[in-house]
Amino acid sequence: MLIMMGTVAPYKLTDLLSSAGATIGIIIAGTIFLQFLSTKYTELSGRYRQLTGEYRGVRGEQDRHAPLRSQIRLYRRRLNLLNWASWTAALALQSFLLAVIAGGMSLLYPPVVAIRTVGTAGLLAGLILIGIAVGIDLAESILSRKELEEEIADLDEEARGLAS
Repeated sequence: MLIMMGTVAPYKLTDLLSSAGATIGIIIAGTIFLQFLSTKYTELSGRYRQLTGEYRGVRGEQDRHAPLRSQIRLYRRRLNLLNWASWTAALALQSFLLAVIAGGMSLLYPPVVAIRTVGTAGLLAGLILIGIAVGIDLAESILSRKELEEEIADLDEEARGLAS
């Protein structure tokens, strides 16, 4: 174990806390982003349930079925993207936590290069993963623009003109 590798280097608790500060800030921002994704997912899943309920309720209205099917597909794709974004953001947060722990351990055991390597890899992985999560969220938001078009697809020409 690392603890058995030698004595602990002298350090100040303030040094340990300040070294973790920036990464902890990133963790807080990532947690807020994850909450944002979760809220978005909850709202979309509620609308998805409404659409599927409406689809089941309008058996005789075939004119309404086609736009509903299209909207249901669109919401399903958006929910899948948000799910992937959430997983990716959660993995990023785990990587950032690993970086904070490794940063603290490297202050305690400065000569152990493996600890710094793990911390650096955790930080880099976290940054890459959070970037991917943001990219997935952007892809989902692009799909959300189609939602407005789908919402008015079964209206007559005059009503669609008013909605534009």
